[in-house]
Amino acid sequence: MSELKLISWNANGIRTRIKNKDVNPILEKEPDMILFQETKTSYEKMDKKFLENCGYEYYFLKGESARTGGLATFTKEKPCVVRRFFIESADALGRASILNYENFSLIHVYAPAGTGSKAKLNEKLDFFNNFLSFAELAKDKNIIIAGDFNIAHNEDDISDLDTKVTFTDEEREILDKLESLGYVDAFRIFNKEAGQYTSFKNQEARDANEGSRLDYFFVSKSLSDKVKSCTILDEIQSSKHAPIELILDF
Repeated sequence: MSELKLISWNANGIRTRIKNKDVNPILEKEPDMILFQETKTSYEKMDKKFLENCGYEYYFLKGESARTGGLATFTKEKPCVVRRFFIESADALGRASILNYENFSLIHVYAPAGTGSKAKLNEKLDFFNNFLSFAELAKDKNIIIAGDFNIAHNEDDISDLDTKVTFTDEEREILDKLESLGYVDAFRIFNKEAGQYTSFKNQEARDANEGSRLDYFFVSKSLSDKVKSCTILDEIQSSKHAPIELILDF
């Protein structure tokens, strides 16, 4: 039996995290995969010395602009296939990456925030409609889904129940549908208590533990009994999001 360790983190600017050595505690954990969201950069602007010496294969997706969005997937094992969208014409903003390996596939996502207007919310719902269609087709395979969903699923996952951001019925139903397909929220396998959050408005809110759980690892039913642990890495506080770690035994 072999162990697979993944860490997912909305880094809020990967180049800053590297420059300030904020990424070092994650590297020291020696995960098999590191999944960064909101990189705010592209491969061309990355520190090439860091990339040459990090010990990982890496795949970058640019976001909507130089200041927003973006995905980066770092992996020790080279994937068989890499896709950069669910539906080519609809996912062109660095929001999704699918990596196929010999015994599992990873879906890495950074969902739109969906805030500010009805049009923005509809953009988010459209993204997740494509996501759910893809997840349904793959549900009988070994699938790991990771990233910042920008959705707090249940009341236990958010401190401000009156917020109109990330907690609308339409958004929460997305994760209900994902679970109805057989996917399992890996964090909730071991952690049942409320008040465990990954996202905070600022340090003051973090100190008061006022936040939301927006970052997830979901696994297909076929992998749920292989989950060894899933934890929030609260000690890493350089971004508004805490990293999350998933360990599986294959």
